[in-house]
Amino acid sequence: MILAAADLVILAGAAILRFSGLVPLYLSYLTIVAAVIIFVDAYYVYRGSHAAKAIGIPLGIIAMIVSSNPAHFLALARFGSSPALSGADITMVLGFYLLPVVYIISYVVEAVSSREGFRQ
Repeated sequence: MILAAADLVILAGAAILRFSGLVPLYLSYLTIVAAVIIFVDAYYVYRGSHAAKAIGIPLGIIAMIVSSNPAHFLALARFGSSPALSGADITMVLGFYLLPVVYIISYVVEAVSSREGFRQ
C-alpha cells in the first residue's frame, strides 16, 4: 500500500508540474515510466512476492537520490511562491522522501520481527 500511495503522489506531482508548465515534457514522461515501475512492484508486493518487497528498498533509495538534486532543492526553497510549485513540493516530499522512508522502515521492522518469531 505504501508503494501504491507513493506512486499516486508522484503522478499527482508530475501532473501539477506538467499542467503548470514547470517541467519539460520529457521529464513528465520519465516520471510516468518510474511510476509504472513502482506500480508494477506495488502490485507484486500486494500479491505477496518477497522479491518485490525487497525490490522496493532500492526503488525507495533511488527515489531519494534522484530527487536530491539542485533543481529539487531550488524548488523546495521556492515553496509558497505559487500554488502549483507548493503542491509539487508537497508531493515531492511525500512521494520521494517520506513514503519511501516509511516503506523501508516497515520492511526492516517486518524482517526483524519475522526473524525473532522464527527463533522462538
